Amino acid sequence: MSEESLPVVQVGCGDIATTGHLPALHRSPAVTLTGVVDVVPEHRDAAAAAYGVPGWADFGPAVAAGAKAAVIAVPPHVAPGLTLAAVDAGLDVLCEKPMAVDLASAQRVHDAARAAGRIVQIGFKNRFSPLVRAARRWLDDGLIGSPVVYTLGGFDERYDAADTVHTGRIQEFLEHGPSYLHEGAHLADYVAYLTGASPVRVRAAGLRSRASFRGENFASTLVDYDNGDVARMEVGWFFPTSPKGEFRILGPRGVALIDRPEQVATLTTREDGTLRTEEVRFERPWNDECFDRQLAHFVECVRTRAEPETSTAAGLASLRIGAAVTESLREGTVVTW
Repeated sequence: MSEESLPVVQVGCGDIATTGHLPALHRSPAVTLTGVVDVVPEHRDAAAAAYGVPGWADFGPAVAAGAKAAVIAVPPHVAPGLTLAAVDAGLDVLCEKPMAVDLASAQRVHDAARAAGRIVQIGFKNRFSPLVRAARRWLDDGLIGSPVVYTLGGFDERYDAADTVHTGRIQEFLEHGPSYLHEGAHLADYVAYLTGASPVRVRAAGLRSRASFRGENFASTLVDYDNGDVARMEVGWFFPTSPKGEFRILGPRGVALIDRPEQVATLTTREDGTLRTEEVRFERPWNDECFDRQLAHFVECVRTRAEPETSTAAGLASLRIGAAVTESLREGTVVTW
């Protein structure tokens, strides 16, 4: 493919599209937004008006209008069908995480993309953060040592019963699995990117803090990896306030901390009694930086036909942990591979 602008259609015009994907598409000189697709007329019309493009109820007209790629940002139980349809229509796809809510659907997407020779990238945008890249460099350089203990927490989606739109959206997610299945996808991908090892054991516990919630809004899990690393991950949705999530990497030679709100990563090491620190900062908003870097990677993969860093294989690996967490916390079992 040439260096010409890539024609892209946005499929799904909900919160993650309007706050992340659409602004990134608008900022990028490498793409042209050809139109937006959403089955909800209000969402579709608002996005179409905001960006001065056509709006459609399905992406058939987008293909006819020349779209070569699609950004799919819909609920994960809907995403596999739309991704398969896009692949069948000859489009490359950037699909929001998680790529599905069950492994069978995710596997069908993976197999179809491989068979058709299409690029399908999964939206693990957070691993593109300069802070996460810095942590990976510290690990690769041996500054943290091994084995490593990862402690990660994600707390979001504050509960407000009066906000029926938000409550309904999160309840729909919880109906298909615990909060970890959705938000924990990022945490599992962080560790997959940083450790480079494979999970071998998952132990999890969780609860519904209100009986009216359709799934476990809190989940805590321990994951053991085949290189001796351990990850402790917690996800909490639907609490009155959202505490600050942890991101700590603890090793025998050093400790790395990533502070997302402050946008700083800090490495502390002690060698021969001497304490040393290294700090990495960036000023742009986290989401803007991550969405822009993610989109740039997608465009490059489409142009070169290279497999994305966050491929469907990465999506499957993350979802396997999510499925194991669901099984472990609901059945009271330890899941091993």
